[in-house]
Amino acid sequence: MQLQTNLSKCQINAHTLKQTLSGHALLAFMFSRQEGKLNRQQTMELGHHILKAHIFKGLSKKTGVSSSVLQAMWVNCSTDSLSAALASLRNLYTPNIKVSRLLMLGGASVTWCTEVVGRAPILAVHAHLGHVEMVALLLEMGAPVDGTTDSGMTPLCLAAAAGHTDIVSLLCKKGAKVGHADKNGQCALVHAGLKGHTEIINILLGQDWGSENPADPQQPHGNENVTGKTQAAQQAVTAAASVGHTQMDSHDSLWGETGAFLLSVR
Repeated sequence: MQLQTNLSKCQINAHTLKQTLSGHALLAFMFSRQEGKLNRQQTMELGHHILKAHIFKGLSKKTGVSSSVLQAMWVNCSTDSLSAALASLRNLYTPNIKVSRLLMLGGASVTWCTEVVGRAPILAVHAHLGHVEMVALLLEMGAPVDGTTDSGMTPLCLAAAAGHTDIVSLLCKKGAKVGHADKNGQCALVHAGLKGHTEIINILLGQDWGSENPADPQQPHGNENVTGKTQAAQQAVTAAASVGHTQMDSHDSLWGETGAFLLSVR
């Protein structure tokens, strides 16, 4: 009797699952066949239903094409709002990682400039907001690690200012330019100093800053300013002191000197 009860429950669950998958497939087809352009939210919903429908499950062996590629082709053929959807406010502030990956595979631009944080590239916004999974995904998909906002802030500058240690470490591992200075002449180290993020300061000081020209520690490289390590450290100490972060005067294990000493040789 118990076995029959369990079998009945399994049949009900299987039927419910089948209905759910059929519902997602139906909604996906409905969005795909909709007249007119899909808006950003509809594009996100389309991606969600495509992923949930599992229509292409089991076809990889038969076709030699992975289901993720087939799903990406589906979303690509259904809308021209992929990039706009990826950069929509909802997906910026509450990102859907799986749908975002699908949109990128379908052709969404990872260099798209958003409408927030000074027209920041998508990567910069997620670095600013602390979305480490999205930052990792965008870097995996080829997003430029040093894309800038209108004010010249890079993802590293924004992450350092916001105190997102894990993102700072990730960006540094991916080759972010630690010496890049924004239009105010402030690099990531200075932004970290202004907010008193000592752990991030130590991470940044431990990076390879390249060669320095003592005669010109802050020199233009093409259209960008690059600050040398010594100059950046002095600026960071000054910035931290100006807003009351006196802990910066403690002995620094990386430099072997105190913040007061760095100020004295400025």
